[in-house]
Amino acid sequence: MSEENLKIADIIFAYIKGTITDSELGELTAWMDAAEDHRELFQQIMTSASYQNKETVYRRFDSYYDFDCLKGAIRKRKRSVWKYVAAAAVIVLPLLVSFLLQIKQEGIFPEERMREISLLPGKSLATLTLSDGSSRVLSLENFDLIDGSKRIVNDPDGLSYQVEDTSICGEIAYNEITVPRGGEYKVTLDDGTRIWVNSESYIRFPVVFHGDERRIWVSGEVFLEVTKDAERPFIVNTEKLDIKVLGTQFNVRAYPDEKCIQTTLVEGCVQVDNLRGKVAVLLPSEQLVYDALDGNHEVREVDTELYVSWKDGVYMFVSQRLEDIMSLISKWYDVDVFYQNSAVKDIIFSGRLKRYENAETLLRVFERLGGVKFSVQGKTVIVEDE
Repeated sequence: MSEENLKIADIIFAYIKGTITDSELGELTAWMDAAEDHRELFQQIMTSASYQNKETVYRRFDSYYDFDCLKGAIRKRKRSVWKYVAAAAVIVLPLLVSFLLQIKQEGIFPEERMREISLLPGKSLATLTLSDGSSRVLSLENFDLIDGSKRIVNDPDGLSYQVEDTSICGEIAYNEITVPRGGEYKVTLDDGTRIWVNSESYIRFPVVFHGDERRIWVSGEVFLEVTKDAERPFIVNTEKLDIKVLGTQFNVRAYPDEKCIQTTLVEGCVQVDNLRGKVAVLLPSEQLVYDALDGNHEVREVDTELYVSWKDGVYMFVSQRLEDIMSLISKWYDVDVFYQNSAVKDIIFSGRLKRYENAETLLRVFERLGGVKFSVQGKTVIVEDE
């Protein structure tokens, strides 16, 4: 590999890892704009399953520049192929802000393409419904209240149930938390179990767990860190499935408007049941995909980070359909999505989106990679063929 090519390979790896400098970013932009071959190489690296491995980046880069074998064939590819190639990039938003500013300064985007797209992220927001039917809007303000004899505390870390005396067992009281589109919330139950509740989701749970099980009801998406209690299994009830654990970390995605229910296990062990009995037992790094319409299911090994990173403020996509990515964006940014051309739904992207940033940069980069264009009218994102 020549010294120049080695330098570009180093820069691409820095881009993937988010450690690229402004000057390196300028070099990468100039290199990509210099030739269609360079864009295609960048695409090949970004769509590689092992793109985060430095050796793989170098090897892919070096083999690409074996011009005796490859250069002629690559230059014969028609540009129309590029338009519908599975577009992909690893996206670090703060980095790409400067990237797009540089693009605008250099005139690479026509001025009309730099139209404003403002998609503001969601925030900590939910509604708490108490056992007497009264409700309170939750945000990050500090307060505490009493539900019966139970103290409930809200602070910037979320809602927590602090019960000092559970010896008196009366009628079980239930609370509900409803998170709207554009919201999220964290809850700590009285047994210490922590729940991250994603946008457009709902949980119902007893203020104090009594008896020989701990059962809650879920709709939408939640991530749970369940406190271990060998005497009392923890059961998550969705419309179609029961997920039973003793102590573990896992994610449940069970939106009513989605065909499949996903259960992704990070650590521990869970048993998943439906109305007819046991469906599967999951081990760490396994995911159950359950078809809510016909009851068919699949257990597969996955990179759990792709399915649980939302709780840490990041969305990660690897070779995902644009429609699936926009479904996540619509819930968190509280927007509707309209497709002018249904074919664009199947374009494949990879990326990384910080949940608390404006989504404009993400959409701009998708546009630059080709095949799709975005505009915003009110609370609707319009997606069309480029």
